[in-house]
Amino acid sequence: MPNSSTPAQPAADTAPGATAGTAAVAPEGLAPVSVTQEQLWLLDRLDPGNAAYNSTVLWQLDGPLDTEALRQALAAVVRRQQMLRAAVVAVDGVPYQRVAEDVPVPLTVTDLTALPEAERPAAAERTVADAAHRPFDLGRPPLFRVELVRTGAERHVMALVIHHIVSDGWSVQVLIQEVADLYAGEVTGTEVPLPELPVQFTDYAREQRERLAGPRGDKLVDYWTRQLAGAPVALDLPTDRPRAGHADFSGDRYVFQVPAELRTALGGLARASRASTFMVTLAAFTALLHRLTGQEDLLVGTPVGNRDKPQWGPLVGYFADTLVMRGDLAGDPTFRELLGRTRTAALQGFVHRDLPFRSLVEAVQPEREVGRNPLFQVMFILQNIPPRRRRAELPGVVMTRLDDVRTTSIFDLRFDLFEFEDEMRGQLEYSTRLFDRSTIERTARQYLALLADACADPDRPVSALDLGATDADRSGADAAAGFNDDLGGF
Repeated sequence: MPNSSTPAQPAADTAPGATAGTAAVAPEGLAPVSVTQEQLWLLDRLDPGNAAYNSTVLWQLDGPLDTEALRQALAAVVRRQQMLRAAVVAVDGVPYQRVAEDVPVPLTVTDLTALPEAERPAAAERTVADAAHRPFDLGRPPLFRVELVRTGAERHVMALVIHHIVSDGWSVQVLIQEVADLYAGEVTGTEVPLPELPVQFTDYAREQRERLAGPRGDKLVDYWTRQLAGAPVALDLPTDRPRAGHADFSGDRYVFQVPAELRTALGGLARASRASTFMVTLAAFTALLHRLTGQEDLLVGTPVGNRDKPQWGPLVGYFADTLVMRGDLAGDPTFRELLGRTRTAALQGFVHRDLPFRSLVEAVQPEREVGRNPLFQVMFILQNIPPRRRRAELPGVVMTRLDDVRTTSIFDLRFDLFEFEDEMRGQLEYSTRLFDRSTIERTARQYLALLADACADPDRPVSALDLGATDADRSGADAAAGFNDDLGGF
């Protein structure tokens, strides 16, 4: 059997008090939540049973899968990673984490091979969608589930559904890799000596609270309040329908391909400008938002990992948070000038990334409007995807990552770029309450056109960058349409 030693349990610790940076003594047997976890807990209390913060990752498994070995591998990871056994409970209105000693492995197996082959893909999609949209009770562990759907003699679809309060994107990769390693040990009868975990996520939550309660927290608040002074309340994107006076997370997504020559060109501009790909693509996104809204001052959210110490790397937990990037388009800058402003804002933002978004909102106290996310309403994300995250080899089984399941949108618009080893893709996740699909498709084409023009002539003013449909854009749109048609085929 593989090595599945359980790490040492932390003692009772500090937890949130009246404000995000305040530490208080936790009741016996409980541990603190991080500031970001506390925010998700508060949102869940406002809207119980909402599945908007469920994250679902899909894998296709081809080969003779040993289901019992998979179950045992999952059980070993659950014993190893505290957050897979954690729930959030309230004591006198304050949330704490309770880590159970043992929880059942939430693996469900659905066999569709009795159905006619032509009916299996639709049945698999329904099964996965049900697992993805079923809400979690944050007070009852585990806050994840695995749905295994057998669609052929040697083909399965595996859906990992996990609540963000115990996980982030990095955590999913940690979990999948550990399951893969331990599965290999199970089927081959060899031990897998995974390194011991000297710390757990509760240690991070405690450290975060202590840091924010000290001078560092005061300095962070001072920086961000100055940085966001006078910022606009909202980004007024042109929408297809008026904004409702209540929160509505209904959404969809549109996936498109970034042409290979454009990826090469933006890499060249990044190197010549001593900037990162993130900075170039974010500058192009803020330029597009400016062209769509006419606003010279705008705010965009972007995630940050917050795993700034080696010991946090192998843990499952919600480390991620959000930075607010302020776009400055005053004076109709050239794209090169905008890129310089974006580079400065990004470098300074990452230096001061320790302040949780919830603490930032408390400090800045922006005007609030029902149905709008505070401070920003659009999110920009660049994800560098290593090869191992798309494909993994198990003994006799090949795991291939499929497109994630999403039919919700927390923001008005979320723009993702995925940089794989051999290609780059984009994804626009959007509120169907606000936008038609045709609008989103046009936005994707406009972004590609603007980015291509900026890379070809970065000294052109932002106001003059091309948003038209060139031949390259049309072929890219055609490829994107085909790509979307291929998504999710089981």
